Amino acid sequence: MNDIIGTALGPLATNCYIVPGDADNAIVIDPASSGEVEALLSSNDLKAGAIIITHGHFDHFAGVARLRELYGAPVYAPELDREMLASESKSWAWFMHGIDFTPIVPDVFFENGESFSVCGVEFSVMGAPGHTAGSCLLFCKRFGAVFTGDVLFKNGCGRTDGFSGSDRCMAQFPVIITFIPVTVNKLLSAPKKRVLASMIINQKNCQQKFPFVNEVIV
Repeated sequence: MNDIIGTALGPLATNCYIVPGDADNAIVIDPASSGEVEALLSSNDLKAGAIIITHGHFDHFAGVARLRELYGAPVYAPELDREMLASESKSWAWFMHGIDFTPIVPDVFFENGESFSVCGVEFSVMGAPGHTAGSCLLFCKRFGAVFTGDVLFKNGCGRTDGFSGSDRCMAQFPVIITFIPVTVNKLLSAPKKRVLASMIINQKNCQQKFPFVNEVIV
């Protein structure tokens, strides 16, 4: 596998991304369930070498416990959402009907301004609080991609009425939009630059907001 695979998982159709790494390793981002991820990895002769959670809502980590058990993969998550990963109520687990909540203790926490490398792939973190305190953008230079979690949403941005959500922080959303192209051009050298969001369904709308993006994967 030479490129990113995206698939919608769970009751909320949350987008999960599988990013190829070194050897037969892959990085799994925001798995809302595990079965489909296992099948995708197997069909591409891959194993989960690491798991990244973009923020602390359960629809972004419901499959993490099982995948960690199967593959022994380390889990990376934002420090500021630590409480949410341990709490059924704070992570809005009730939205995932029929899926038992399992608290997650990540192996590695990341924060705004940091960079980290997993399976030979480097990610740079830009904090973008509002949807949650730990919400962020993950820039991946190797694939020319920005993983946004729920910072970007269908025709707008993620809601702010949950635990650690902030209308005041989300009011900076236009600033984030303005800053993304600068950061993309600084961090991403690939000719194809892509925004990979959680639930942006209207590609034309997203490209109007982000004219610097060549492709939107949804």
